[in-house]
Amino acid sequence: MSNSSGVLNIIKPPGMTSFSVIRIIKKIFDQKKVGHTGTLDPAAAGVLGVCLGKATKIIPYLDDSRKTYICEMELGFQTDSLDLEGNIIKEDLNWSNLTVDKIEKLFCSLKGKHKQIPPMFSAVHHNGQRLYHLARRGINVKRKEREIEIYNIKLINIALPVIRFKVEVSRGCYIRSLVRDIGTALKTTATMTFLLRTQSGKFHISNSHIISDLNKKDKVLESIYSPLDFPKAVIKQTAHNKAVNGNYLVRNNFEKIPESLKIDDNLLVFSDTDDFISISKKIYKDDLLVYQPEKVFI
Repeated sequence: MSNSSGVLNIIKPPGMTSFSVIRIIKKIFDQKKVGHTGTLDPAAAGVLGVCLGKATKIIPYLDDSRKTYICEMELGFQTDSLDLEGNIIKEDLNWSNLTVDKIEKLFCSLKGKHKQIPPMFSAVHHNGQRLYHLARRGINVKRKEREIEIYNIKLINIALPVIRFKVEVSRGCYIRSLVRDIGTALKTTATMTFLLRTQSGKFHISNSHIISDLNKKDKVLESIYSPLDFPKAVIKQTAHNKAVNGNYLVRNNFEKIPESLKIDDNLLVFSDTDDFISISKKIYKDDLLVYQPEKVFI
């Protein structure tokens, strides 16, 4: 098996599932161990953070609590999936009475915390089954509201019945559901017609790659630690065996270490030859101040 380990920032094209992208990556890099950091609907496009090999160990440390999207919605109809993948279930012409001022006022009021009902066509579990499995069989079940937060939202263009906007939201927010709720607030119906994720945590569209770039393996694969914001510490050569075997380290084992590090803070441990060894945590162990490896990468 390949030793390819590292991080990819890939643009998932519309019409392809996140799993399909993972399958392509596994084949190109000959790597069985691959995980992504936040799925995208098949119809949506955008940033998909992918970890290969040993880099899959960093997934629990990645902060994907904020995601940014550019969305296009159309008023006057609603589908059962809330996007163009579904069948039209409602239609109206109520949008024809809307003014730009009324739409702008509504968007100005959207920032903040909200309760949101996830769409039926979603990966949310209900009694051990994914909702989309039930939806495809024509089964509609009551879903629990979730608290989501809209950090920022900005109108890009209004050309009724089409509205385009940019939004930054918390993890777990469904933009399709947001579009549905905007339609309801405007006393009409609405469907998401386009969605592009421009940022997911540390992964940004400005330094992403398209799938055809994947054959340039060395140019697209970033270091295992590239998305991590933890401070860096360098050990002495004499502590190398201790570190790679997952033993705890003490202050004297380091060439340099951030003095501002607090108890329970994580740090990235490197060898004196700049090899990434571990993610460690500063803790007390039997009254001794130590740096305990949590994940070892060598």
